[in-house]
Amino acid sequence: MSEPAGRPRLVSAEVMKLRTTKAWWLFIGGFTVVTVLALLLDAVGKHFELYPQADAFDRAQRLVQAAQDRKPAGVAGITAGMMTSGQTLTVLFALLLGIQVVTSEYVNRTVTATFLAVPRRERVVAAKLVTAMSLGALFWLIATVAGLVVTQVFLSTQHLGAPLTAAAVVRSVALSLPAFVLWGAFGLGLGAVIRSQAIAIVAGIGVFAGGFAAVALVSQFAYNFVHQGWLFSARVIAPEVATQVMITSGRAFPHAPPQWAGAVIMAGYGLALTAVGIIQTRRRDVT
Repeated sequence: MSEPAGRPRLVSAEVMKLRTTKAWWLFIGGFTVVTVLALLLDAVGKHFELYPQADAFDRAQRLVQAAQDRKPAGVAGITAGMMTSGQTLTVLFALLLGIQVVTSEYVNRTVTATFLAVPRRERVVAAKLVTAMSLGALFWLIATVAGLVVTQVFLSTQHLGAPLTAAAVVRSVALSLPAFVLWGAFGLGLGAVIRSQAIAIVAGIGVFAGGFAAVALVSQFAYNFVHQGWLFSARVIAPEVATQVMITSGRAFPHAPPQWAGAVIMAGYGLALTAVGIIQTRRRDVT
């Protein structure tokens, strides 16, 4: 089997292994439902932002904000936000699916047969990496299509134009693609390092949910001593914050670094974990 012909076949085999399981449909169905719910909730919130309630205690301030939202820059911001609605959470599906791609073989005890068929284990891991990243891109496509439909309907009901080609919108949607892809790579690398599916899932969720809290506490504690704003920028080292920075139109939070910084951080995590996973996979015995 030649290298050019072998690699696509390995990837196709990995996709088939996953596609023929119930987990595949649970991931796709669950992701679609959560994405649509996030879009609908965001639409409700944006509606009340555009039309402040008469009994709101800060209605005057909200009316000013609503007027700003109806300007071209404001509408572009709303569109970008809705097109990427909930994605700082739904990238978790890419993480979990990346873990599933590599650890399912250990759970089902098929990894020995796989390595016998393809003795060069790094090729197997590389195929699984391509598969995990491709499935992350599929999640992005589903989210983008759902976001496009819901956002256009919402803006039409609010009597607003849909500035889908605005720079802020295109940039946010474009950078959400590597966010999903890199979370898939992150999950693949984590599963390759840990191998135990249950432990890898717990570790992945812990990193996702706890990383921000830990970094926020440390940066705030350090700021209390040195009073340097760049310490808040350092929060981007938490994977969840890096994702938020990537897909948020404008600055994700005060002192936030530019969007490309989040992509670099996530790429670094994915590459580092995958490299360690390949090394460990080559050295470990399997039964």
